[in-house]
Amino acid sequence: MELRRLTEEDTPQLYRMHVVVYNMRRDFSSENGQKVDPLEHPAGWSWGVFDKGKLLSAITESEFLMSFDGKKAKMSGIGGVGTLPEARKGGHVRHIFEKLLSEAYEKGVVFSTLAPFSHDFYRMFGYEIACARNNVSIAAKNFLKHKLQGEFTQIFPGGDTSELQEVHAAYIAGLNHGIYRDYWPDNRAWKRFTQSDPYTTGIFLYLWKDETGKPRSYIKYQDIEEGEEHAMSVIELAFIDRKGLYGALSIVGGLSAQYGQFRWMMPSYIDPSDFVGDAWGIGQQIKARDMTRVVNVKTALEMMRVPAGEGSYIVEVEDANITANNGTYLVEFGPQGTMVSSTRKDPDLRCDIRVLSQLVTGYRTLENALLSRQTGLELCGHRETLNRVFTLRPQHVTEYF
Repeated sequence: MELRRLTEEDTPQLYRMHVVVYNMRRDFSSENGQKVDPLEHPAGWSWGVFDKGKLLSAITESEFLMSFDGKKAKMSGIGGVGTLPEARKGGHVRHIFEKLLSEAYEKGVVFSTLAPFSHDFYRMFGYEIACARNNVSIAAKNFLKHKLQGEFTQIFPGGDTSELQEVHAAYIAGLNHGIYRDYWPDNRAWKRFTQSDPYTTGIFLYLWKDETGKPRSYIKYQDIEEGEEHAMSVIELAFIDRKGLYGALSIVGGLSAQYGQFRWMMPSYIDPSDFVGDAWGIGQQIKARDMTRVVNVKTALEMMRVPAGEGSYIVEVEDANITANNGTYLVEFGPQGTMVSSTRKDPDLRCDIRVLSQLVTGYRTLENALLSRQTGLELCGHRETLNRVFTLRPQHVTEYF
């Protein structure tokens, strides 16, 4: 067996594996079936287990820059996890994660995030739920009270993305797990985002500007056939403020003659009952979706927001997958910043890496975590300080991978 990063020559094998494990279809007999999309991730972002040259199992590790408490943190986005049927139960994914996480730590990655097929499965590797989405469905006619305002401009493939970037940067600035699209070279992330031809895909992208001409939001949605009706399914809606949010939503009422339902897997920190007058008709379901793990505990604690004033706390961390994270950390904070150091003093808090990942990213408060059925958290002292440190913050993973 050989475990290594993939090369360009391995890409056809990776595509074939994805067809098998994800129930996809692809015609490999034609040139198009073999062709590599220039906007696809580089082959070197994928890890694979090979047996005599045959790819058995693979994981794609996308390189992202993530918004975290107003700072930029390196993030490893995990996707494309799969193993051929004949090679399953061989521990291949576990072996890849052992290598992947160790190297990510050495490269300065702070967080790793994924969308799981099974939450329990990825808990084995230190991941825990850290982002929920609210799946909402609202009759489009209920948006008629939002009169069209400002100006909508449709964005086509190859068009100028500078104003989209302006909105997006402001949108994710205070949003933990927001992904910076200017991190990849050659504007590749925005080329991917705007590549869909609306006439062949039914995917539409509109930029909204206020009455002064300032870009404040954009909405990307897809026309979905649902029996005899069509639904407007939002892929992404980004906004810089309240005015931008409702400016973008003002397009929905104007399209209510052609769409029965407005659907959006929206951030859970927004209340959809604010969108309409009568909230009884809103269908919504909170889905605990994305999982995160801290890759480098010391760096994450240094970057994390802290309360005003001065203070300190001590946390003991257990990480079964990245042994370098194991230890007891003294965190001292004040107007000059945060300093994290190792200590032999007794901890105020003991937790495993999964609980710490939820607390550090602001997915849940300490008080909430203490009610969890999950083990791995023990409060030893300084409860008041810890409650001020581990607070809720807006969460939303803004990319799909």
